[in-house]
Amino acid sequence: MHKIGIFYNPTLFKKIIKLKERIKFLQKSMFTIFLLEKQKRDGLHGVTYVENFTKKNIDLLIVLGGDGTILLASKSVLKEGVPLLGFNHGKLGFLSECKKHEFEPALSKIENGSFEIDERMVLECMPTSQPKKKYFALNDCVLYKGEYPKMITFRILKDDEYLFDIEADGIIFSTPTGSTGYNLSAGGSIVFPHTEVVLLTPINPHNQFIKPFILSANNKLSIQYVKGNEKIYVAIDGDNVEKMKKNETIIIQRSAYKSKFIKLPNKTFAKILIEKFLD
Repeated sequence: MHKIGIFYNPTLFKKIIKLKERIKFLQKSMFTIFLLEKQKRDGLHGVTYVENFTKKNIDLLIVLGGDGTILLASKSVLKEGVPLLGFNHGKLGFLSECKKHEFEPALSKIENGSFEIDERMVLECMPTSQPKKKYFALNDCVLYKGEYPKMITFRILKDDEYLFDIEADGIIFSTPTGSTGYNLSAGGSIVFPHTEVVLLTPINPHNQFIKPFILSANNKLSIQYVKGNEKIYVAIDGDNVEKMKKNETIIIQRSAYKSKFIKLPNKTFAKILIEKFLD
């Protein structure tokens, strides 16, 4: 891996000095550096700017920021199959493989080939009213009521078979990767990343006997909005992308694409859990 793209959170790198330090270190190690045109900064030397990252121009995408930055970066290379390596410059940083001070030793491992490629499941979310639209979620797809004061009702089907109606403030459909995000806050289970499941977690359900569900990733899930406000919101990985009207349906299923992450030695999911939640 000699061609490296860098994707950074500009609000965390308002001063260019830290970014320059990282680029200089990579250049001294004989890596070729690429940045997106939209992230162009004055004062960066020896950098090639590209409109998009592709597997033709980079072998690896380094992400400098928090979980939101990694989610955004992952979408930019999802269809290209380029692996990511995240360095946490935000808060919890659960998706980041490394802390920000681990930059140099981590890149030394990359240079020496001491790493593996870790593939993560992605969900496809498709509104049936707009069949040409398809959203990809590394973490989750959330349907919620916004500022509407009353609960809303969803109808859930699995492989076109009716399962149940849920009355709640919203509902979360999460990947195993996203199980430690909003899903966890809403009372859902923590799931190890390579488990082939989809998590269905109601947000403040009216019926307290309705608990989170864990379904096979092979299932096609259909969610119909049947009762409530005129419109509700659909959020993909934390960003509102749609407003859903009553009686509209969204189909959620496992995507053929997978997000790829660099996995370094001795960085297991169990160790990350302990580090983030128990230390």
